[in-house]
Amino acid sequence: MLNRRDLLHTAAGAGTATLLAASLAFPEAHAGERRIRAVCFDAFPIFDPKPILAAAKQISPELGSAWFQKIFSDTWLRTTAQQYVDFSTVVAETLDYSSSTIGVTLSAAARDQLLASFWSLDVWPDVSQSLVRLRRAGLRLALLSNLTEPMLLSNVRRNGIEPLFEASLSTDQVRAFKPSPKAYALAAERLSLRADEILFVPFAAWDAAGAAWFGYPTAWVNRARQPAEPGAPPVPVGNDLKLVCDIVQI
Repeated sequence: MLNRRDLLHTAAGAGTATLLAASLAFPEAHAGERRIRAVCFDAFPIFDPKPILAAAKQISPELGSAWFQKIFSDTWLRTTAQQYVDFSTVVAETLDYSSSTIGVTLSAAARDQLLASFWSLDVWPDVSQSLVRLRRAGLRLALLSNLTEPMLLSNVRRNGIEPLFEASLSTDQVRAFKPSPKAYALAAERLSLRADEILFVPFAAWDAAGAAWFGYPTAWVNRARQPAEPGAPPVPVGNDLKLVCDIVQI
């Protein structure tokens, strides 16, 4: 017999965001009462980062993965050591570090183009229609990301989805990157809601673990097909925003 964790991950592996998984993770609200009042997204369930990696790979097959791994290890190091700099600084410093360590010399133009790509991301194909459905259902929407606020605003405006979001929250406001609890608390504070009233939607395995540990109901949109972090709380997993729409039953 499958246990709860196996059942959730079997559903995810089959590519389905099942209501059964949602019901296991989130108790039903009382009749006539919506338990989830807002949905808060990490940036990357909304914006597709693959073109950044593809552009880096054109320069060197190793550069994209080395750079992204260093970006996130650096955010965790700086938060733990209380040596915060904003995300735009992190991506620049780690690009220089990663290219140096793998022996790649970047031209100024190539470096500028890679850094600028964080400001000009496209949404995933399912995003716009799903966000409209969520808003029409009366749900409040927000972003909560390690990206700077100017980065977030550039991307939502570029894709014409800014009016759908009540807030675009950057961890700059608390000078601590996710998965710091201080970063996750931003959404509850800004929306004036309890944590259990906000469905958090991460992209990465570590963010799914961090949000669930903080206390958010969590719907992991695992577009990259990552394995869960060891010891992480089991959460509903899907490949796109259908997972979110199923959980809130719209």
